[in-house]
Amino acid sequence: MQHPKLSDQIADRLEGMIADGTLKPGERLPAERQLSERLGISRPSLREAIQKLASKGLLHTRQGGGTYVNESLSSNFIDPLLDLLKNQPDAEFDTLEVRKELEGVAAFNAASRATESDRQRFWTRYNRMLEVQRSQASGFDKMLVDGDFHQAIIESAHNIVLVHFMRAVRGVLENTTLPYLDHFYAESKYIEKICAQHNAIVTAIMERDPEAARNHARSHLDFAYRSFREFQSQAKLSRNAELYSSIYRNQDD
Repeated sequence: MQHPKLSDQIADRLEGMIADGTLKPGERLPAERQLSERLGISRPSLREAIQKLASKGLLHTRQGGGTYVNESLSSNFIDPLLDLLKNQPDAEFDTLEVRKELEGVAAFNAASRATESDRQRFWTRYNRMLEVQRSQASGFDKMLVDGDFHQAIIESAHNIVLVHFMRAVRGVLENTTLPYLDHFYAESKYIEKICAQHNAIVTAIMERDPEAARNHARSHLDFAYRSFREFQSQAKLSRNAELYSSIYRNQDD
């Protein structure tokens, strides 16, 4: 029986790291010497493995040095979807509905499957998120740390399809919900509510209570859905008031 070449084994290992989200789109691989030492392999075998993955479109080398995971792994899916959704009414709410169900599954599995390093990672991101959300940071910065926290939970679910799909959904959600962020993060009552909701999710995962983790995750995203609907309604009322005011002024003239 012929054993697979060492370079093929290395390529399979690196491909697995891309698939499970350990190596992310756009991320730079460690330096060749460092990576070969970490994997316990020769540099020529590593180079051959990288060339194999580059030929498959998974890796590419940039001018000036460095090997990167191909960013088009996400953009090939996200960009056309954004173009499709950007002019569709209520696209952000459709996305939130999907996200609520999938993040419920992710939280459930994270409570069951998270390793100690997983738990440490989302605990670190949780504390960072609290710090930023209670600061004077912009709504966009608060959105980013919020997304990083949720992504850590998704990665802790150890489902490679969920990891990549939710990365794509995150991109769509961030682009479609930007108009609501200034409202959402401007009032302390919303900040404290979502901080409490995040705490409930973290506590359930740390206590390895899958059902509670799923319920808290779904409840949190349902709150976001209802809040965004409220902001949307207020914005429409505001626009209507401006329109009627303009009509009345014209009539008076």
